[in-house]
Amino acid sequence: MLFAAFNKVADPGSCDDLRVNKEAVLYVEASRPDLVGHTMIHMLGQGSTVNAVTESVGTVVSSLSDKPGSLVAATRHYLAPPPDSGASTVYISPVNVSYARPNQPASPDFWVLRFVDGSELRVVHPLSEGL
Repeated sequence: MLFAAFNKVADPGSCDDLRVNKEAVLYVEASRPDLVGHTMIHMLGQGSTVNAVTESVGTVVSSLSDKPGSLVAATRHYLAPPPDSGASTVYISPVNVSYARPNQPASPDFWVLRFVDGSELRVVHPLSEGL
């Protein structure tokens, strides 16, 4: 197993070391501006629980990417209107995606990604190359 180390956000004043199994990452995205931390890491089996870390999304993605294509960028789809800051980019680990299915008819079209742990993520059409 390959691990990457990050500083987990526990309180604004203290950081705990977090070691992440790179193979257990579902997807990574930037935190909303109103949250503590810069990046959220979604892991296998955690459900709605996420790991907030102090490193930027670019640093996290580069630390988790062993080779080109190990994380694929896509735009998140929201059933409600997107946040004021706009739709976020998510960096998905394709090895943990069970399947992708289009959700039609929808305007605009989007895809539902189902992960191996049963969790789901919606991304905007067209589906990124590599998924």
